[in-house]
Amino acid sequence: MLEYQTKLARYLRRMVGDAESALDLTQEVFLSAYRMLSADPSRELNAGWLYRAATNAGISFLRRKRILRILPLDRDIDRPAASLRTWSVDERSAASVDLQAALARLAPEQSAALLLTSYAGYSSAEAAQILGATPEAVRQRVCRAMRVLRGVMKEDTEI
Repeated sequence: MLEYQTKLARYLRRMVGDAESALDLTQEVFLSAYRMLSADPSRELNAGWLYRAATNAGISFLRRKRILRILPLDRDIDRPAASLRTWSVDERSAASVDLQAALARLAPEQSAALLLTSYAGYSSAEAAQILGATPEAVRQRVCRAMRVLRGVMKEDTEI
């Protein structure tokens, strides 16, 4: 189960936009998992359960704070995406800020679906199980999220 600690922390960091809060939420998820296992040792917790618990914790956190800030969707937060490597540091920073602002306009359910399918690599069916939705609902959330992102990014370039 600890093999997922880093993955969940990165996922939550992108979801909530704050490394310290993400670590706190990751800790809450694992505490919940350990409590569940101590209550029922025969129960088997899998990655889907952990991601669902992390998603729920992240959405609850964002609702409490009434904000939604997600870091860029590159695969490794400490390393720029391959397509950004030729950009200057200032250009990368500006693009990151623009993307964060655009992603902040998504509903938590849309951002969770987008992160699970685009960042974490889950299929629509797997993300649906994690989110407690149908695969079609996940695909619609991702589609709507992408439409919002395209619109926001287009508005910003026209200004």
